[in-house]
Amino acid sequence: MVITSADNAKIVHVTKLLDKKYRREYLQYVIEGARLVGDAIRHGANVVGVYVAESKAQTYGFEGQIVVADKIFSKMSDTVHSQGVLAVVQREKTPLAPPSGNCLVLDGLQDPGNVGTLIRTAVACGFGDIYAIESVDLYAPKVLRSAMSAHFCIDLHEGTKEEVFDLLQDMPIVVADMAGENVFSARFSTPIALVLGNEGYGVSEYSRNRAETTVALPMANNFESLNVAVAGSVIMYQVFSQNSK
Repeated sequence: MVITSADNAKIVHVTKLLDKKYRREYLQYVIEGARLVGDAIRHGANVVGVYVAESKAQTYGFEGQIVVADKIFSKMSDTVHSQGVLAVVQREKTPLAPPSGNCLVLDGLQDPGNVGTLIRTAVACGFGDIYAIESVDLYAPKVLRSAMSAHFCIDLHEGTKEEVFDLLQDMPIVVADMAGENVFSARFSTPIALVLGNEGYGVSEYSRNRAETTVALPMANNFESLNVAVAGSVIMYQVFSQNSK
């Protein structure tokens, strides 16, 4: 059976999930592409529906996949060049909890590509938790694509400044800022909370006031700053390197 109506309840629901408000209401989000869908299943994510474009129905063999007419699938998709497969993932509503080890705090980040890259790097560097404060939706389509399946390997949280920093009161708060000490001279012997700030104006005054240490990357050629995803990734790898010795 092929779904051919845009008014079908399943299609309407998936389309609604392109809106942040509905993603939060239903605690569901949409992932696109064969790799992301396959990784979600392999990692044990709660995949509640897999949808395949009719022209790709013979290409994929996901258990229970729902075939949708191509013109209807295009309304569900958020990508320009779709692979013809997407899935709806259910996430748990869990209370804010302290981190299990090194964690990342996103203080006002707004670029989905930056956030996705930082989630991916955090997983690669063994960080266990990410806390988003007044940042872009962690489950936005562009964040999911940029993170490349990292969502299934780390605990993600959203909260206010007060809520997040109350959870982190027993661990060192390390803020990334151009005025900080050389990160390659800093020592990270215990789990830390690394705070990265907004792409334009950096970390908030609240975060700055909670910092135990402020670190920066050394720059040649009088260069002032790097993209936050690049800078954050370098710092996380420095922490990872020291923790791995």
